[in-house]
Amino acid sequence: MAMPFHHRGFTLIELIMVLVILGVLSAYVLARWSPGDSAVHTEAAQLACDLRHAQALAMTTGTPLDFEPQGSGGYRVTDGTSIIQDPSRGEPFLHSLANGVNRGGTCGTVRFDTLGRPLSGGNLMSAACTHTLSGPSVSSTVTLTPVTGFVTVSP
Repeated sequence: MAMPFHHRGFTLIELIMVLVILGVLSAYVLARWSPGDSAVHTEAAQLACDLRHAQALAMTTGTPLDFEPQGSGGYRVTDGTSIIQDPSRGEPFLHSLANGVNRGGTCGTVRFDTLGRPLSGGNLMSAACTHTLSGPSVSSTVTLTPVTGFVTVSP
């Protein structure tokens, strides 16, 4: 007596339906995704780290340092006249933001004195200042507080 033959696998219609569903989902995701958006939070974290690093360098070297925004596309750290060499990386302390990420906000040049305090215009900062990083549909804010120079990042 012969055993019944069972087919295993998927029919052509089932495979086509899976491909159609994947196509619709990928079109939806690609329409909402932007490379600049994915880089905003990474750049905000890097900016916060660089602010803290510049503050620490000013304290450890005993030299006031300026954290200078460069338009909407980056920033640098100087000793007042020229870009300093970052001892942790062994290269100039400057950063260009990723493509699609722009910087704005209320922070201009901030000087960290030898005690790590943020100064604005030669005086202790009296109000918090912000760097706002934005992509096509996402933004993140890095805030520098007066007196202490404490840095926070908020999405």
